[in-house]
Amino acid sequence: MVNNFMAALLSWTPYLLGGLGWNVLITVMAVLLGTCVGAVFAWIRISKDGGVLGLIARETAKVFRNVPTLAFLFFVVFVFPREFAIPGTDWVVTIPLWVKAIVGMCASVIGFTSESLVVAYHDWKRSDYEASLLFVSTWSNSVTISFLASSTISLIGVGELISRTNTVISVVGTWVMIPMYIYAGMYFVLVSLLWAMIVKRIRRARWLTELPGRLKTRMEERSLHLKNSMPNESRDLQA
Repeated sequence: MVNNFMAALLSWTPYLLGGLGWNVLITVMAVLLGTCVGAVFAWIRISKDGGVLGLIARETAKVFRNVPTLAFLFFVVFVFPREFAIPGTDWVVTIPLWVKAIVGMCASVIGFTSESLVVAYHDWKRSDYEASLLFVSTWSNSVTISFLASSTISLIGVGELISRTNTVISVVGTWVMIPMYIYAGMYFVLVSLLWAMIVKRIRRARWLTELPGRLKTRMEERSLHLKNSMPNESRDLQA
């Protein structure tokens, strides 16, 4: 039985790796889209603080952050049309499931990015540059969460790793179910560990560790320059 499983594993691994590629691709696209939209939400909240737009952006970000990703995935699948016709033409545009998966997956990233950037902005205003750079850690955690959550896109029909694992089990037999799921889960663990190692190297990079000190020094030099460039009368009044 072990020999049969190893033979099946070797023959089906390229097929499974293709599914893992979909997990990685959809995660990257969802994170990029969610980060951009979340940054816009954060900008609205900061620039329109106390206004109606700021309130709408804040509450929308809370919804995106708190509602489960799976709920957004099903919402996008059932609400968004499968295809639509361009008015005035005979063209019909089909929306692939992987596009819907990206839209559904980016919701949580929007919430995390919006909240983290607002906090980082207020830390920056207080000249607490080290605290503001914690945004990097929060953002990297949202990437890991999004990648692990990408396993749920199999439920909407995207042929990612878990979906292809189910296909292998149905073809080979249920006797490979447990070891095949363990094998698929191993890839999620390995990719997550690889991402954690990359983030750790970035956080320990010399330019990043020295950045808060450089920023503080530059702000102090700028403040001193402005003070020295003021007219004597203004300095006397301040004194």
